[in-house]
Amino acid sequence: MACLRLNGYTLNLDQAQLFDLHGQAVELRPQALAVLLELGRRHGELVTKLDLSARVWPGVSVTDDSLVQCVVEIRRALGDTRQQVVRTMPRRGYLLIVDAADTAPRDLQSFYRLAAALAMVAVAIALVWQFPLLGADPLAKAVRTATDWGRRQAHDRMVVDVAVLPLRVLNASREGSPDGNGLAYMIASELARNPDLHIVSTLATAELSGKNLSPAQIAAMTHARYLVDGSAERRGDRLQLHVQLIDSGNSRIVWSGRFEPTAQDLPDVTEALISRISASLGATVRESDRAVLRNRAPASLDAHARVLRTIALTMAPSPEGLRQARQELELAVRLDPNYAPAWASLGAVKKTLIFGHHDPGLSRQDLPQAIADVKHAIALDPLLASSWRLLSITIESGQNPESAESAVSAAERAIELGPGDPENWVVLANALHHAGRTQAAIEAFEKAISWSPLRPPHYALLAARLRYSVQDYENALRFARECMDRTPATGVCKAVWLSSLIRTGHTVEAEAAWPALVAAAPSLQTYQMTPKNTPMALSVDEDLNRLRTSNTRAMAQ
Repeated sequence: MACLRLNGYTLNLDQAQLFDLHGQAVELRPQALAVLLELGRRHGELVTKLDLSARVWPGVSVTDDSLVQCVVEIRRALGDTRQQVVRTMPRRGYLLIVDAADTAPRDLQSFYRLAAALAMVAVAIALVWQFPLLGADPLAKAVRTATDWGRRQAHDRMVVDVAVLPLRVLNASREGSPDGNGLAYMIASELARNPDLHIVSTLATAELSGKNLSPAQIAAMTHARYLVDGSAERRGDRLQLHVQLIDSGNSRIVWSGRFEPTAQDLPDVTEALISRISASLGATVRESDRAVLRNRAPASLDAHARVLRTIALTMAPSPEGLRQARQELELAVRLDPNYAPAWASLGAVKKTLIFGHHDPGLSRQDLPQAIADVKHAIALDPLLASSWRLLSITIESGQNPESAESAVSAAERAIELGPGDPENWVVLANALHHAGRTQAAIEAFEKAISWSPLRPPHYALLAARLRYSVQDYENALRFARECMDRTPATGVCKAVWLSSLIRTGHTVEAEAAWPALVAAAPSLQTYQMTPKNTPMALSVDEDLNRLRTSNTRAMAQ
């Protein structure tokens, strides 16, 4: 029997009847009931006004008023005063959102939780009786341990690991087509607002998708219980999206939906998409977050597409790709001066170009403007987690203690807004490391990697720096080597690797490797570690100077 839960009410599709919370039939006009049934058969999917009219009033020409009256009656019957069950898609149609399925009635769940808690306390007391010589303190400790264990178990039951795969782009060669990696990044960032979800890094899923692995293989490698997959296609002034949520355990499609928004419709469609995925997973979306999503309409799909392309370009950065990203973003902010994601990405790309010396048109003097670009994005949309994360990255945190703490504060704000995004925790770890708070940095980093078994390339660099900071040179050497292999253009990886070789007693090997590394990365000749004057920076600089001197002597002989 096909039944849907709607704000506590039950819609029986087989019986074509709506029942209230007490199981009593709710009377609706035949036309209103027909509209509700049609929406129910396609719940989670945008149903156009034209399609509804054709199915409810076949062969009859009716005005929009007839359909609106039916929707008003349905909402009144469901108590949907906030229009969260029957959603209006402006100028398009309607979307029906069903309730999240509970695994047990709430009162029964409360009973189970209470019973489990009592059982754990009973076990703790029994332990004390079995070990009476431990005194009174062990009782309190045992009770605390049991309670903490219960909380961890409850957390593990609630938190769901989700991987968002790059969307397949149909007819990608068309002008203004979106980028599948960029779309995945944006969907993942919004889902990460949910405290009940852990989102696998989109850098990791993009890397795996590039290896032509199946969704099932990606789920196995990332330990994701659920996958978000789909396709996208640009059609004139509309973006056609087909998204589905897949249970990796049995390959069952938990939910799927089709949307065809214009630029102005994107916030409403994004809100519906995120709400539906979250509801299907039994997770929550805060009303304040819904309001934020509704306020983020780009002026055009062209500006939106340019931002998506730059996100993809920065996932595997190259000097040429970063310069192209800057050009795309500068065009995007001209097309839409009020689109916050474009400004935030522009500032971060500028900072990367400046520090990598990849753009002759940018220098250190342009860094304040890069930071100002990201801050402008935050002024436009202060609740966008990715902007705060990019601000933390863009701030030159190694310059002085004040800037380091500013970077920490920005990363902490990103986590408040997006607690389920591992990238926010990695950025916090990096900021804490630059602020000299190594142990806190390690804890933040370990939290990030705890739900990212497959780690993006830049994780290796941070791991190398953190292990070096605590004088674990063997592991610093291993992670620096991984960083060199996965991101050959990153000079700091080479610096940490060379210094770690020396610190582990392999000076001769470091001296032999120096000429080839300098030939590949000439900046090593003058490289200085940041943050400056920290124990790590002093050690790395000392070792690099030793290699420079040794190489000069060898060339003179």
